[in-house]
Amino acid sequence: MKKILLVTAGYSIFDAKGQLNSFLSYLTDKTLSKRGYKIKVSDVTKITLDRDRELDKLLWADAIIYITPIMWFNMPAPLVQWLNEVLLYKKTFIITDEYGEGGQVPATHFMIVTTSNMKNSDLGKGFVLKNATHIDDLLQPLIMTNHYLSIRNQIPTFHADNVISGDTSWIESGYIKHLNKHF
Repeated sequence: MKKILLVTAGYSIFDAKGQLNSFLSYLTDKTLSKRGYKIKVSDVTKITLDRDRELDKLLWADAIIYITPIMWFNMPAPLVQWLNEVLLYKKTFIITDEYGEGGQVPATHFMIVTTSNMKNSDLGKGFVLKNATHIDDLLQPLIMTNHYLSIRNQIPTFHADNVISGDTSWIESGYIKHLNKHF
């Protein structure tokens, strides 16, 4: 697992400018490159989509790290668009008799790094989050997409929470510790 594709989806909404996601991508690249990992980056909010180039990066990687905010309990539109354009029949998946068993992506691992303004302590509480006791409960579409592509080993999710109204001073050191633990 030495070739990593960073798929970054920083997104500007309300008071958030998407800069934290870009910073987390920078930290990932810097930290893992120093440790001998080869890194390619797809910043889905800034690139003019070249489907072939993006597909080549996806098929090159041993692991994929998605760095994305949670937008209305889902991925932001640019990440969904990237998936729609790059996940191609007979290139990244085929249809099989058993649904979801035709993944063709060679990566074996994925990790989600997510940012949100909810607090981790909000999970499992209130009407909206009562059935979401872990951050991965909100990230099921992206998790299931990776499983469909046969990327079945999920590295634990890193959640930078309460990022608009809370203290964010812990994020850099916490994330580097997370990377060092799992890579």
